[in-house]
Amino acid sequence: MQHLNIDVRAALGLQPSDIAVSLVVPTHNEARGLRRLLPAVPSVVDEIIIVDWASTDDTRDVVSYIRPDALLVEQTGRGKGSAIKQGLALAKGHILITCDGDGSMDPLDMLDALNMLLGEEFDFVKGSRCKPGGGSSDFTRWRAFGNNVLTWCANQIADMSWTDITYGFNAYHRRVLPVTEGLADGFEFEIQLAARLSRSDFKIGEFTSWESPRVGGESKLNSVRDGLRILRVLWHERQRP
Repeated sequence: MQHLNIDVRAALGLQPSDIAVSLVVPTHNEARGLRRLLPAVPSVVDEIIIVDWASTDDTRDVVSYIRPDALLVEQTGRGKGSAIKQGLALAKGHILITCDGDGSMDPLDMLDALNMLLGEEFDFVKGSRCKPGGGSSDFTRWRAFGNNVLTWCANQIADMSWTDITYGFNAYHRRVLPVTEGLADGFEFEIQLAARLSRSDFKIGEFTSWESPRVGGESKLNSVRDGLRILRVLWHERQRP
């Protein structure tokens, strides 16, 4: 789709000066990825929050040069989930979007997410590389296999029906924020959130997304360690009343 046919502020009942959409990006040595991401962020995003953990490259200079209006803060905790929660606590928008800073995610997909949140009244939507029209040019056979296994396990353990559980491109209404309290601080945060929402009264869905090769930097994901952590939190969610 990649277009927005809805007046975001009007749909949310906001004034023209209100912040409607906030984007939160956790970073660690993502200067090259941010050079691709930040110029392409659609104008419908009113606020960008970069939560940086101890970058030693030019991450901060890139943010200041390309988006001097962005809020750049130092991460106080450890882990991707911790960074996202810190950014969400600072965000003023009524719609909250989170994505990676490695340049692999297409910012225009945010428009599809907004269409679903506003036009179809979803509460939470998750990007999927596995829906028709989506895909990845960065999937190795091992990554694709691991993602398929974890998605299958998530759907079995937590009674979900996601097609791509590990993809970290999400958007949600502010009313979902209380659900994030007490969730994990690591990579498993986003998957735990999806699992918890799947067992709630919130309306959830997926938007189609395409993943390009990451630009610079190294993946922080450890397939075995983080895969086991994901399975543990899914089992924990299964046991919750």
